[in-house]
Amino acid sequence: MNVKADNGRVRLGVLAAMIVCGGTAAWVVPGQPASAQGAAVRHRMTKITDTIYRADAPGTPGINSTSWVFVNDTDVLVTDSEGSPASARSLLDGVKSVTDKPVTYLVDTHFHIDHAYGNAALPASVQVIGSDFTRKMLLSPEARQGVTFRNFTDPMPGRIAGLKTQVAAEADAVKKATLQQQLAAAEASLAVYTGNFPLQAPGLTVSGTMSVWSGSKEFRIMWIGRAHTAGDLIVYVPSEKAAATGDILFKATVGWQGDAFPNDQPATLDALKKLDVELVLPGHGDHIQGRPAVETAITTMQNYLREEWRQVSTAKQQGVSPDDALKRLDLTAFSAAYGQGVTPSLAAVRRIYDIVDGKAITQ
Repeated sequence: MNVKADNGRVRLGVLAAMIVCGGTAAWVVPGQPASAQGAAVRHRMTKITDTIYRADAPGTPGINSTSWVFVNDTDVLVTDSEGSPASARSLLDGVKSVTDKPVTYLVDTHFHIDHAYGNAALPASVQVIGSDFTRKMLLSPEARQGVTFRNFTDPMPGRIAGLKTQVAAEADAVKKATLQQQLAAAEASLAVYTGNFPLQAPGLTVSGTMSVWSGSKEFRIMWIGRAHTAGDLIVYVPSEKAAATGDILFKATVGWQGDAFPNDQPATLDALKKLDVELVLPGHGDHIQGRPAVETAITTMQNYLREEWRQVSTAKQQGVSPDDALKRLDLTAFSAAYGQGVTPSLAAVRRIYDIVDGKAITQ
């Protein structure tokens, strides 16, 4: 592959190796037999087109996303290293199960725990690309202490304690085995994020648009505006009319909003809508196929975000506390589209309050 910068700066960074610490216990998925653990674990690969695969973690430690694999004439580009070094290794093994071509590039769509915390396990032959903001966050205390990391890791000890109590009290052998698997999974996940867990920031960063070429195929890596974070990247493949969008757009959920910009995200989605895209590959969940479905998904998300912002920012201006603003927030009009994914969260309300107060990190 070769790289071309356009409409923005491309930065090469020299990254120091980080010490790998923490537990080595394998994640166990409820219902998954013990024989599927350990070195045999590799991502499940689902063929979407002749050149695109969806990769899902089958049972590795940590909190994981959905990765997308683009198999080209001579090499492979992948999105997101997921939630742990073990997950990144499993991802690479999954790629090897469908092609013998090497992974040349991996794009961090954003800095969150489930998307970029496997970077440290990638071999030097894989060039990691991310936004300037993603690099900044992964090198800052935010990665280990920020609202997103804490939201997903703070509840883990309590969940483990609760599962231990359930295991001890369960008499049914089948139910007990399932609970034991869940307990092992929770303990393995906590072990990943305890202590000086390894992190590695992207070594190649982009602030606007960068084109990566594999033969005649262009991968347009783009920052199109603030959305799920201040530094989301999409990977647009014009020849495939496809875009891997990270967490800025989903098929059937709103997603976590602890670092989001619901005030800016509708305009960012407008920029996505302007691209010739008929296949959206989100950072979680099913792909979105066909131009009508893509436009419906974008419009629905925009309407949700605008209504959420309107209600919460109004409550803020009226001096209502975040807790009381959450109680007032009514987004049930979107239940048909998002189901449980429409449930408002206190983190989302607090985020909007921070944006209004100018406390959100914007770059």
